[in-house]
Amino acid sequence: MSDVFEYPTEALQQPSFASVANMIGDPRLAAPLAQLKREVRTEIDNAAFIPKPREVRSDIERLRRDARRFEIALSRVSKKRLLDLPTDADQSLKKARHALSDIVELCNKSLAIISPKRGALKKPGRLTCALIVIEAFTLVKDRVPGATNSFVQAACVDYWQACGGYASDPDNWRRTIITALADQSSWRRHIRNEIRLGT
Repeated sequence: MSDVFEYPTEALQQPSFASVANMIGDPRLAAPLAQLKREVRTEIDNAAFIPKPREVRSDIERLRRDARRFEIALSRVSKKRLLDLPTDADQSLKKARHALSDIVELCNKSLAIISPKRGALKKPGRLTCALIVIEAFTLVKDRVPGATNSFVQAACVDYWQACGGYASDPDNWRRTIITALADQSSWRRHIRNEIRLGT
């Protein structure tokens, strides 16, 4: 008797674009799914270059603080040393003061927009992956799936793996699918067009 366990070969194979296309219901989807992989990979690769909101917020707060310090120094010079400066310095100081107030105002507006909450890190590529699966499903089934559709969740997992992602539980895709379903951007229309042109 052998100690070697034999597993079915399907269980060890990574999903392919053809298997995802068959799962959705149209083998012709294999080509556009393979072509759209580059969009998912590009998003994943570019994520390393996108600064985190807390880093951006910190840099803007530092800029605002430095602008205020410079404004104080400018006031000190204009009040105490104006006689020691060239005659046209008054106009230059007014322009600098105006520019500084614009910078502080810009910083305040930016800080109001950028969330101070740290939040969970977004998983790059997953939204695009879900959009691709949803648009392929909609094309084949002629209806938009729901976020709790286990079939679509499983298709997302398989497509994610075919694109080089890691295996995960299909239930982990529910929130991503909800976000994808709410997306009405030109990016989604681009994906829809690519799928339709490819089939």
